[in-house]
Amino acid sequence: MSLTVQEKKDIKKQGFSRTGGIPRTMYYTPDGREIEAIPSWRGYHRKDKEGNVIGSGTRDANLDKGWALVPPKDPLPYCAGCDKWHDTQEEVTVCIAKKEERVKKWEEYAKKERAEEEETQRKETEELRTEVLELKGMIYELTQALKSEG
Repeated sequence: MSLTVQEKKDIKKQGFSRTGGIPRTMYYTPDGREIEAIPSWRGYHRKDKEGNVIGSGTRDANLDKGWALVPPKDPLPYCAGCDKWHDTQEEVTVCIAKKEERVKKWEEYAKKERAEEEETQRKETEELRTEVLELKGMIYELTQALKSEG
């Protein structure tokens, strides 16, 4: 059985199948998505220049994330590049292009670093091989000397 969007909203509004737990609040992102989350209440204090408390209260920290309690009238485009919202689609395109540029730059840096590390490891491995061969030669000479004595 499939439900329409309106039927789903009506069922949610009635609280169908809610059996308890911490109450959740419906938040809306600037691009219009709905998020049902537990309010994150935090205490705050406002102070003047001298440090005296001039006001205090509680606030919902979820609102600091850019979420709102009402759906936006003009939804903002969501940017997958920075996981935030921009005023125009052009800004989103520019932001994603900048991120891709940064990623490319870091990939080039990582390749360079990896190449240097591989070269260092190759040299160290070659030195170890040489040392092992020298040790083998010394052991062979010792065993030959012991055989000739005994």
